[in-house]
Amino acid sequence: MKKLLPILLCAALLAGCGSSASSAASSTAESTVASESVAESTVESTIGGADGETDIVVSDDAEANTANLDAAVSALEEVNPIANPRALDDFSVENELMLTMDNIAGYKGDVTNDQADCGLVFVAQAKPGKAADVESELQAYKDSLSANDLYAEFADKVALAKDARIVTNGDYVAIVIAGISNPDYSAIDTALETALNF
Repeated sequence: MKKLLPILLCAALLAGCGSSASSAASSTAESTVASESVAESTVESTIGGADGETDIVVSDDAEANTANLDAAVSALEEVNPIANPRALDDFSVENELMLTMDNIAGYKGDVTNDQADCGLVFVAQAKPGKAADVESELQAYKDSLSANDLYAEFADKVALAKDARIVTNGDYVAIVIAGISNPDYSAIDTALETALNF
């Protein structure tokens, strides 16, 4: 019994130390994450306040401009309405469009939820210097769609996908696939000339 007691006390002490160390490590990790998130924000400019104090404007370099994305998608969907639309989310963008999320500051888009249709409107705001990467991945997505011509019943959708438009202007990249009810790309081409001009 005398030999067992010190072993039990030692085990209890080690268990106690382990939880303290674990909690200290957890606290340190939380502090590090908080510090990193503050460090990610960059000071854009300083402006003198009315009372002589300095106001600091803080912004993230890759902040998405949701107003521009909304305007672009609205303009494109005006000429290419999406039948039974499904809004694209992170899962869809990463696993259906096969885009690298780290290249994108923001996005907006809709794809048809109708199996007899193929309409798609998607606009991404790439992070600075990443527009070419986003365009390249969208091109690979387009190529994968147009390669799927095994079934005759999908021939009209495959033809529209082969003609899909991908346009880049600055940090903005758009892909548009005409819907079955709107197979003429001329109105889409006209809308794309101005939809990404911000």
